[in-house]
Amino acid sequence: MKNILIFGLLFCFINEISRASEDFGSAIIAKVKIEGNKKVETEAIRNLLSSKPGDRFVQEKIKNDILVLHELGYFSDIRFFKEEKDLIVSVEEKPAVSSISFVGMNEVKEEDIRKALETTLYQIVNEGSLYSDVRLIEKRYTEKGYYLADVSYTLNPRGQNEVDLVFHVEERGKVLVGDVELVGNRYFSDEDIISKMASQPYTRWNASLGSSSIFQDAFIKRDVEFISYYYKDNGFSDVKVGNPILILDSDKKFVRVTIEIEEGVQYKVGELRIAGDLIDKVSYSEEELIDVMLTKSGEIFSFSKFSKDIEMLVDKYGDLGYAYADINPIPHFDKETKEVNIEFHVSKGQKVYFGEINIVGNTKTRDNVVRRELEVYDSELFSGTKLTSSKANIQRLGFFEEVQVFKERDPNQPNLLNLKIKVKEKPTGQLQAAFGYSPGKQTSSRWFGQGRYDEKNQSGQGWNTNLTAKYGGQKNWELDTGFFNPRVNDSQWSLGSNLTYKWQEVKYATGISGQENIKSISGKLGRELYHRVSGSLSLKHSRIEQEGERSDTYLLEDTRALGIKNSFSIGVSRRDLNNYLDPSQGTSLAINQKFVGGPLGGHYQFSETTLVGEWYVPFTITDFNTYFKFKGQLGQLWTLGGENISFSERYTLGYYDLRGFKYRSIGPKERRIFGPQGKAIDFNVGGDKQFFTQLEYFIPLIPQAGIKALIFADVGQVFSEGETISLSFKDYRKDVGFGIRWLTPIAPFRFEWAFPYDEETQTFGDQNFIFNIGF
Repeated sequence: MKNILIFGLLFCFINEISRASEDFGSAIIAKVKIEGNKKVETEAIRNLLSSKPGDRFVQEKIKNDILVLHELGYFSDIRFFKEEKDLIVSVEEKPAVSSISFVGMNEVKEEDIRKALETTLYQIVNEGSLYSDVRLIEKRYTEKGYYLADVSYTLNPRGQNEVDLVFHVEERGKVLVGDVELVGNRYFSDEDIISKMASQPYTRWNASLGSSSIFQDAFIKRDVEFISYYYKDNGFSDVKVGNPILILDSDKKFVRVTIEIEEGVQYKVGELRIAGDLIDKVSYSEEELIDVMLTKSGEIFSFSKFSKDIEMLVDKYGDLGYAYADINPIPHFDKETKEVNIEFHVSKGQKVYFGEINIVGNTKTRDNVVRRELEVYDSELFSGTKLTSSKANIQRLGFFEEVQVFKERDPNQPNLLNLKIKVKEKPTGQLQAAFGYSPGKQTSSRWFGQGRYDEKNQSGQGWNTNLTAKYGGQKNWELDTGFFNPRVNDSQWSLGSNLTYKWQEVKYATGISGQENIKSISGKLGRELYHRVSGSLSLKHSRIEQEGERSDTYLLEDTRALGIKNSFSIGVSRRDLNNYLDPSQGTSLAINQKFVGGPLGGHYQFSETTLVGEWYVPFTITDFNTYFKFKGQLGQLWTLGGENISFSERYTLGYYDLRGFKYRSIGPKERRIFGPQGKAIDFNVGGDKQFFTQLEYFIPLIPQAGIKALIFADVGQVFSEGETISLSFKDYRKDVGFGIRWLTPIAPFRFEWAFPYDEETQTFGDQNFIFNIGF
């Protein structure tokens, strides 16, 4: 249609030029006049023309000008003619789009399509853009499984030179995966292969789980690649997987998929050899390298193990400075013996040293904060393992969204390898203010307010600073400030301090409470002792005052918290996490011994031993990077000097640790009477031993916004003097629940709903809601 229109325009113009050819021969253009345009600027048209004032009327130029204007797509009619000495260009514009609407589009969100359309309001109609928009809508439907959706458009006249654009969609229902038939597979059963495919046959069970039984080309291609890889990873190196045969059923609702497999021979590993440039025997012998390989002689040949062995050899040579070592594996397959003999031929090249190391992209974080995490230095022999570890060190700081390492040969010295470490900063500070209403009834006042400033990378120095002010009514408020420098003068030493002023209401039992005023100052000194292992020493001085009528706490003298508490702690920890601020992989272990009183003086005397462990295990489901978190905590209080341990220091659980139970509700109980005429109640006196575990499974809902869902289970118990920590989980309190974590630039928010489990009745109790700002 487009070619016919151009031909027609040219034909009309050529006829017109032919009739006026006598006048055009020697005529000079005095002016070029543009007529008929309303939305397209006159100067924009004039600038596109090759025919200019002062030029002769040249037929070929005018032909080209017609084509140029037509290619714009803005004009339905273009005419050139001569009027005395002037060239007149008369155009008729196509109508403009005054509105865009959709008819029949239910399964795709209209707002998502509007944002992606090439055609916009008040734009002159362009057939090319409309064609692209139709293809866009069809693609969105295809992605949702509506392969038979039909999309068209109409232009409805409205007013003078305006049209309403209407996209018409006939959805026609989804196309689902019907039967999946495998032909030629003997070693693996149909069920074994199909259960691992992305394209699952449609069943009611799949539909109820929201499974992707929707037919998609991308999934089919992925399945063919997967089947080939699955066989190769189990010794079938010659496997051939044919192109799938796809048949659309007559009802156009299901596609039957047939995949033909030619398994071939299953190979076992025969002889393994390393040839070429061998590493010197002082570092690694051929036998030592073969011994650490995952591929073993006599075992079924695995493609994944084979690939990892190549990476291992690259790393081994790289750690000795051969950054460009070429590992060329040469497998020899013998179909008669069904064995594969593998020779790894090595060309190690020359040794390479690190050259310049440049940090880019760190607009806030100072260079030294990044450089002190590096395990490689300029002029040092190249090491791939150290370079990989350096990148991981920078990533685990938590200051950057992305860390990339680029290796470039020095143009002047081929044996030098320059590094460019490119980072992308992310927010590390939180300035938060909140005021709200808590329905949890965990404090005497349901209204609360909080202001907090928290910066993990203060002034780009890597310092951690915080200032918090909390208000929960006249009986509950707190001021807290802290500072921590993890690398004093870029050394392995760390130093921190903290100041706290707290005025709080403490509940001892139902209806029994007291006011505590706590002022404390603490300091902490630490140092890395070994790779990922750190030790710390800390001192803390606290002054505690308690108010309340004696009648309110009758027979509760052991609950009173008064006087000075001085403590000294020594701890050892090992943190191997992928991110210190928001980990999803790795481990963290810490043991701490605290001594209170004794030679330090004060009114309290006891000691405490705690052991805390956290494990993060990633678990990828298709494109979702989920992970498990397991936390376990063990604590033991010890008496010193024969003095009893104050109630305020004894262990209780509930709300934050065992989330299905009320605050400080779990612990040993004693029957007590409060007041001379008071009623006897079971009072939680706390214990000297505790153990609890938490298992959490995190699922990213909106990763870009930092929103995660989680399901969890808590198990724990508190034990009193004379009791031993039970090894039977029947003696422990339990709960399960779910929640939402939202890591915002302002502050992390935590919403959780927990349900306590009663072991005797084997039923779940009423939910307990937890809301907290900060993790």
